[in-house]
Amino acid sequence: MKIIAVANQKGGCGKTTTAINLAACLGKKEQRVLLLDLDPQGHASLGFGVYSDDARDLYDVFTGEVKLEDIIIPDVFAGVDVVPATMTLAAAEHLPVRSDERDRQLEIHLAGIGHRYDYMVIDCPPSMGLLSLNALMVADLVLIPIEMSLFGLNGIDHMYETIALLGERRGCSIPIRVVPTLVDSRTRLCRQFLHEVGERFADDVSSVMVQFTVRLKEAVRQGVPIIAYDPTSTAAVQYLRLADELMSNLQEQPKTESEHEHAARITGMKHAFEEARARISKSDARQKVALRLFGYAARDVQIAGDFNDWTPDRGAITRTVGDDVEKILMLAPGTYQYRYIVDGVWQEDPSNPEQVSNFSGGFNSILHVEEQHEEISA
Repeated sequence: MKIIAVANQKGGCGKTTTAINLAACLGKKEQRVLLLDLDPQGHASLGFGVYSDDARDLYDVFTGEVKLEDIIIPDVFAGVDVVPATMTLAAAEHLPVRSDERDRQLEIHLAGIGHRYDYMVIDCPPSMGLLSLNALMVADLVLIPIEMSLFGLNGIDHMYETIALLGERRGCSIPIRVVPTLVDSRTRLCRQFLHEVGERFADDVSSVMVQFTVRLKEAVRQGVPIIAYDPTSTAAVQYLRLADELMSNLQEQPKTESEHEHAARITGMKHAFEEARARISKSDARQKVALRLFGYAARDVQIAGDFNDWTPDRGAITRTVGDDVEKILMLAPGTYQYRYIVDGVWQEDPSNPEQVSNFSGGFNSILHVEEQHEEISA
């Protein structure tokens, strides 16, 4: 069984969407696939329609209450089984375990099921905690979805260092593939970002990029893989190509490198990330964006989205305009998801018809910040 860990410490980068669609595409290629949901939010489970608050998950496995094979939900999609997650799984980060076994709990419990599957796809939580470390310790390949923005680079260099250290602990390097997601190649900033990533990290960057399309958004909202929702769509074709590429990568003999080569590669990566971040930040011209919630002036209103890591009102200036509340943000060109928090209750923007399912029974509103095009003289 080959194991692919889909990981990124940043939310909103398409991590779970990639895990769901990669598993579905591998299943479509007649592979036996186990999707392991390690994110306590349970979004990957929801993506296959199997989420339940009282479901058993890996927390129950780690505490010895059940065996891993007992919580597998079979045939959620062609060739795909799922190990679900619930919020209880977050408590696994604090289980009393011997220090030399803390990052090997998953490895121990996988021993009895490896023969049943060709591939396992792990949706890691958006943090580098104990659950993610367990996933990386068993991974044959780490897939890092990266969104096309300056924020997309944040934390990637730290992930590279962590993966390198775990590779040393395992006695072998862990291959990494970086896949650009949420790509809108119409914008200059996105094109520049693609150029920088491809130029600096060519050995690790996937040949596939996943575009941010209407059909993919609709599939996410319906809670089905894009290959089932619209098999001929651009995103479906791209995820099928990604599955082919990763299958090919995992069949190749792992490369070996000396300690000196390994240290030089990691140092080069760190320098390249810093240079790419510096270059992109120069053109990452932020714009003033005003969002107005009509008729809510007498209430406590906050805003949160992937532009501020879903931290209510971080980076936002609040103004009262008559009976309305206005939130002013400085944002780079791109597409964002957001919600309001009104008197402590999260809700979508009632005046914005463009929404996407957030897999928790509600919707996130979509905000498009268009690039301010420069005038070109002849």
